[in-house]
Amino acid sequence: MTDDSVAPVPTQGVPPVPPIAPVAPEWASAPQAGTWQTQPPAAAPVPVPAEKSPKLGRVAMIMAVCVISLSVLVSVLQGVFATTLRTYSTNAGAGFNMHPDQGWFGFQMLVGSIFGIWALTQGIVAVAQNRGRRNGIVAIVLAAAAPIVSLIVWMALGFAFGQHVQG
Repeated sequence: MTDDSVAPVPTQGVPPVPPIAPVAPEWASAPQAGTWQTQPPAAAPVPVPAEKSPKLGRVAMIMAVCVISLSVLVSVLQGVFATTLRTYSTNAGAGFNMHPDQGWFGFQMLVGSIFGIWALTQGIVAVAQNRGRRNGIVAIVLAAAAPIVSLIVWMALGFAFGQHVQG
């Protein structure tokens, strides 16, 4: 088949299309005297958001590591050296009471609570604001786990090494 076999398109009754002259956009016009020539709107630089510093999450994680480390250390010392385990026996049964040294226990509760809540709050803010998100998540986990781990360590060591007294 050749191109001669293609049917011609009828052009009768269709008005001719006038040629369209290209129109220059406003920004491309020649600068007038005393004005600055500007860049086209499409080529204008897009402002890049400032990079958020991960220091907030990092500080929260360091604080949480310190809280869990010191809390477990005080629990070890308290469980080994400052716990009294009173055993008792009655007609109804037998049991024991663990009594920590109140000074160490108060210190651990006060300092652990203040700095633990600080690390937890700062970790939550770091995650919410994307300012050290990974470190913030680690801080949240460590700050939340510190009292649980500390209690387990104190109970295990206090029961094993505490001073046993018949009461």
